Amino acid sequence: MKNRFLRYFGCLLILAISVLAACRKDLGNYEYQEINDAQITNISDSYSSLRGSTLSIKPTLTFTQDDGSDTSKYTYSWYIIDQSSLPITKKQIAKTKSLNWPINFPSSTTAYTLLYEVKEIKTGLFFRKSAKLTITTNIADGWLVMNDVNGKARLDFLNYIATTGEFQTYTDLLSTQSTLVLNGAPKFVYYWNRRDPYSFTIHKAIAVGTDQATNIINTQDGTFSKFANISTMMSSYSPAPYYAQNIASQASSYLAYLYDSNGELYFENATLSIAWGTRVNKTSAAVNFKISPFYAEAYRNGTTYALMFDIDNRRFMEHKSSNTSSSVPVPNGNVYTDNNVNVGNLNMDLVYMASTPALSSRTYAILKNSNNELFLTTIQCNSSTFTPLTWDKITTAPEMINATQFAIDPNEGYLMYLVGSKIYRYNISDKTNTMVLDMGTKKVSLIKYQKLTHFTTNARYVEYAGKLIVCTYDDANPSTTGEMNLYNVPNLNNALSLYKSFTGFGKIVSVSYRE
Repeated sequence: MKNRFLRYFGCLLILAISVLAACRKDLGNYEYQEINDAQITNISDSYSSLRGSTLSIKPTLTFTQDDGSDTSKYTYSWYIIDQSSLPITKKQIAKTKSLNWPINFPSSTTAYTLLYEVKEIKTGLFFRKSAKLTITTNIADGWLVMNDVNGKARLDFLNYIATTGEFQTYTDLLSTQSTLVLNGAPKFVYYWNRRDPYSFTIHKAIAVGTDQATNIINTQDGTFSKFANISTMMSSYSPAPYYAQNIASQASSYLAYLYDSNGELYFENATLSIAWGTRVNKTSAAVNFKISPFYAEAYRNGTTYALMFDIDNRRFMEHKSSNTSSSVPVPNGNVYTDNNVNVGNLNMDLVYMASTPALSSRTYAILKNSNNELFLTTIQCNSSTFTPLTWDKITTAPEMINATQFAIDPNEGYLMYLVGSKIYRYNISDKTNTMVLDMGTKKVSLIKYQKLTHFTTNARYVEYAGKLIVCTYDDANPSTTGEMNLYNVPNLNNALSLYKSFTGFGKIVSVSYRE
C-alpha cells in the first residue's frame, strides 16, 4: 500500500514540474503593447439650440500615442439619437472632426442625445463622448400660410420677432419642425384655442387640411410634433379619403364647428364632452338636408350656434346649444314680413354667408333669385335670437353677380368682393360701390380678413384683423410668385393703402394667424 502511494505521489510531482516548465517557456512567447487611448474635451454635457440655427462644436482630442493632428489615422462621426419614442432612432449628421450642423431636427421638449464617435483606423478602437441636445423653436406667434406648389400642399410660417416687429419666414415649416407629411392638394389652415372633449386639456391647435386628410397639431408647448388625424377624433366613421373642408371656432367657451368632405356639419363642445361626430344638418325627425359650405358661427357667443342654408329647400336652418338637430328659425321684428320674405322658403340660392364682429356682431347673407338679382340681408343671430336687421336688393353693384370671393370688414362692415383681379368695396350703409384695388395681370387667389379666435382684444392682433388680406401670384409661375399683401381699409369710403407685403410663396390657398 505504501509503495502504491509513493508511485502515485511521484507521478503528480512529475506532472506539476512539467506544467510549470511549460508555463515558464510560454512566457517568453508574448509581446505586450500599449494601446492608444484618447481624451475628448471641449464638448459640454448639454446644449440648447434654436431650430434653424447652426450648432458648432470644436472638440479637443488628446491621444496617448500621437497628437491627433494626422486626421488620416481616424474617422469621425456625429449622431443624433432620439429616445423619445419607440423604436429609438440613431441618425448620422456629420463625418467631420468638428461639428458645424444646421439644425433641421424637429424641436422637442425631450432632449436628444448627441453622440461623437472617433475611430482609430489601424486598430478599430472607438472613442466616444455624448451630450444632451435640446432643440427649441421661436415659432409661436405669426402667420400660417397654406400654399399650393405644383398641386401639393405646403405650410409656410411668418414668425413675429418681438424685438424688431418684423417677421421671419419659415418655408415648408412641417418638413423641419414635424414628422407630419401633407399629402394631396391644400384645402385650408386654421388656428384656434381648443379644449379636448376627452382629456379637457387646452391647447393651441392648428388644423392643416388637404383633399386627402386633415390633421390637428397641438402646438401648446411650441412644437409641431404632436398631431392627430381628425378621423381618429370623430365619433362616426367615414372611409378615406376623409377630411375637413373648414373649421370655425366661436372664439368662446371652446366651441367649434367642422364642415367635412361629405358635406356634413358637426359641432364640438368640450364642456359638455361632445366631440365631433354629432351631425347637425338634420331635422328633429332625423331627415338629412344638404347645406351650403357657407355657414355662420355665432362669433364670440358662449353658447353653440350656427346658421346654415338648406340647399334643397332653400331655407335658413339654425343649430342651437347641444341639440342634435336643427330647425327653421323664427324671425323677430318686421323686416322679413315687410319685404315678403319667408325664412322657411326663400325661393333663392345662397351666394355667400358669414358672421362678422362688425356692427354689433351680424351675419351677412347674399342671395340670388332666378332673375340673377342679388339681395343682401344682415341678421343678428345667436342661441337666443334671430333678428333680421336689413333686407336690400343690390342695385348699385352690378359687378357683384360675377364675384368669386367675399370678405367682411370687421370694423366698418364693408362688403369686399373679388371679380377677376379687381377688388370692390360695397358700403351697406350708403349703398355705394367702388373698385378699390386692381391687381392688373396678377391672379388673386385669396381675399379675407383674419377673424381672431383666442386673444380677441390684444391690440396688435386686433390691428392685424382689421387689414384686408389680398394674396396674388403670377399665372406663368404660380409656385414661386405668391404674395400676401395686407391693406389698410379706412372708414368713410377712403382709399386703401398697403400696410405690409410678404413674398416668396406658392399659390396661397388659406391664411390664419397663430395668436
